[in-house]
Formats: sequence, structure tokens, C-alpha cells
Amino acid sequence: MEEISSKHNPRIKSLVRLHTSRGRQQQNRIAIFGSREIVRALQVGVEADGIFVCSKLLRQGVLAQVQELVPNFAEVGVSISEELFSKVSFGDRGDGIVMTAIRPNQSLELLAESCAAKTPLLAVVESIEKPGNLGAILRSADGAGIDGVIVADPLTDWFHPNTIRSSLATCFSVNGCVANSDTVQQWLVDNDFQIVAASLDGASDFFACDLTGKTAIVLGNEANGLSSRWQRSNVLAARLPMLGLADSLNVSAAAAVMFYEARRQRML
Repeated sequence: MEEISSKHNPRIKSLVRLHTSRGRQQQNRIAIFGSREIVRALQVGVEADGIFVCSKLLRQGVLAQVQELVPNFAEVGVSISEELFSKVSFGDRGDGIVMTAIRPNQSLELLAESCAAKTPLLAVVESIEKPGNLGAILRSADGAGIDGVIVADPLTDWFHPNTIRSSLATCFSVNGCVANSDTVQQWLVDNDFQIVAASLDGASDFFACDLTGKTAIVLGNEANGLSSRWQRSNVLAARLPMLGLADSLNVSAAAAVMFYEARRQRML
């Protein structure tokens, strides 16, 4: 492998800029931190354009696994020192490997194509602010077999390092896209989806809703819930029962409950 020793190296400077949302947008690239996340991303087809390895920190067997998944490893792999790795790593991800890649292609059109032959179950999450919550929602969507996740009017990045981590890298396997809320709602209406929106004071008990048809489950921002655009006659407001002191669940917990109830109904 090529060895890089200077923090002023253009590849190192480019990688560090990928720590920020602005840097990821400007480069149309992402950084993936952690061996588990990197391996899972590669397994679902994410193509590496850079792999930065600190041999002193890397667990045995990881490098061989990555090399097997990256046919052009000799071109994209570089070796860096422990000191330099501490400058390019994100948070406490100190297990010796970082990967960069072109941002995976996502669009509403691609999502529609992937669902065309199904009776799809979609999730829409509006203005989620915390990357950890978005990652947890994507992890639940993956586990429950949700056909696609649409992030409407996002306040955090689908490929934020903390989203990737909290999703256990399922952010790379879940079909999804980012769009503005008005576009999403019109698309759902045009394509005859039943729209079920999580609401604290919704008129319907969520567990009484029929979720076996073409359905979109919609959840809102951690602090403010859904915007007023979802308070329309063609949107079914539904609530989860809250039997204790609290009046709501964390959005990622609510999403998990709703996703699995929909999956349960579809398995009957």
C-alpha cells in the first residue's frame, strides 16, 4: 500500500472535510468509519474510492476481508500512522480503518421503481434532527422489511457518521431517498397510498388501522412532530396508546413499534 505520513496530503485533507455535512455535499462523497460498517457497506455494493488503514489499530482478519471485497484495493488503499489516524477518525472510531466513497445514488424515482411490483409499505420521516434517531429508524426499517424510507425536509444527513453507526450500516441496504415534504405528500397521493400519520391526539388507534394495503407510515420531528401539511382529510391521524405518565415515545421507538405492527399484519 501507498503510505501517507503528512496531514497536509490532499487525500487526508479531503477526508477530514467529509466529517461535515457541507464537505459531503461539496464533494458528493461520504466517509465510513469502523470495520463493521465498512464491510457491510461493501457487501451491499458501495464502491470504495479510498481506504485508509492503520495496521497497528486494525483487528486481525479485517484487512483480508476488505481486500477480498475491493478488487481494486491496490489502487485505493493507503497506509497511515496511528497519529495521523487520530486526526482523520470520527468520534471514538479508533479501530484502524476508514473508507471513502461516492455518495450512493438515491431518488424518489429509484424508490418507485423498486416498489413497482409490490404492495409497498413505506416510511416517511419528516425533519428528523438527530442522526442517531435517523440511524435507529433505518435499522428498524431494515429489520421489519420496510420497502423504502423517505426522509422529508431533512435536518440531518442520511450518511452522517452517527447515522451510519446507529443504523449498523443498514443505511446502505434500505431503499430510500430525500425530498421535500410537499413533493413527498403529492407523490403518495398520486400513487394511491394510504397515509397514516403518527399523532399525539390522533383520532384512530394505530393498532386498529388496516396496514396490509399500500401504506405509508409518517412520523415527525423529535420536538414538534409533523408539520401542519399532514393534517388533511386524505391523511389518517393515528396514535399509539400511552398508558403511563409520558405522552409520547421517542420517534425511533415509535417507528419500531409501528413498523413491526405493520409487518405483523402482513404476516397473518
